Amino acid sequence: MGRTIWRTPPWHIRRTGFPEAWRLLRLRRRRRGPVEIGLLDSGVDLTHPYLRDLLGPGINLLSPGDLPHDDHGHGTHVAGILAVASGAVGGQRPVWPPPLRIRPVKIFDRQGYGRIRDIIAGLQWCRAQGCEIVNLSFGTDRRASEELAEAIRALEKAGILLVGAAGNDGRGGAVDTPGKYPEVLAVAAINRRDRLARFSSRGPEVDLVAPGAGLFSLAPGGRFCRMSGTSMAAPHVTAAAAMLLSVRPGLTPAAVRAHLKHTAEWLPQIHASAQGAGLLRADRLLREEP
Repeated sequence: MGRTIWRTPPWHIRRTGFPEAWRLLRLRRRRRGPVEIGLLDSGVDLTHPYLRDLLGPGINLLSPGDLPHDDHGHGTHVAGILAVASGAVGGQRPVWPPPLRIRPVKIFDRQGYGRIRDIIAGLQWCRAQGCEIVNLSFGTDRRASEELAEAIRALEKAGILLVGAAGNDGRGGAVDTPGKYPEVLAVAAINRRDRLARFSSRGPEVDLVAPGAGLFSLAPGGRFCRMSGTSMAAPHVTAAAAMLLSVRPGLTPAAVRAHLKHTAEWLPQIHASAQGAGLLRADRLLREEP
């Protein structure tokens, strides 16, 4: 059953219209099963009381045979944003059954480092498991790998939506890989004043913005913490896309991307190269038919 951790939704959930989207989701006919989300990250806290009901089988690519436990914290924080944004965890009336299920794929170690080959293996695992969306809250400014680019293209051709972080380099023309790939929906970060976060990368590859500064979410050991980054912005978009696919399961990745952009809110104080189509609005996403 859904769990309550606050009475009033946090600012980043309100600003992106999720409370109204939850209301609309309750009114719409939904598919029977949740949307499967592949979360390539440092793993998650598999026993966190606010996550365990939302988790499906995952994989640990750093230590095959072991569970994808999070010994870093990044993946648990991202998973917490997915949980809260989807409405399954939070206010007085959680959305239940939840519109999504999280499949943790551990590709980063306790220092937050990973290898391209593990990212590729994680993408391939998500495809084999039937994931419909893959969240890529990470990036690198190293030269792009053709093998990684091919793996990304294969998932997009298989009908899987890819959502990634724009990067935290804080300058123009610096969108990270894999967010810079055209098949990946790259998300930059804003703060609670609707300004671009100082750390957020920008460039023509940015598709949307979402809150990513000082967000309160889950931490390993059943705890909570604040983190900042475009990594925190991306799961807002992933959760909204999952809600859309919950009521419109036949949409292609291209159609979901187009509708996310069409229903975004333009922020006139932010340059176009830094916000793409604008701020994610989950309420508009569910209110307007694609």
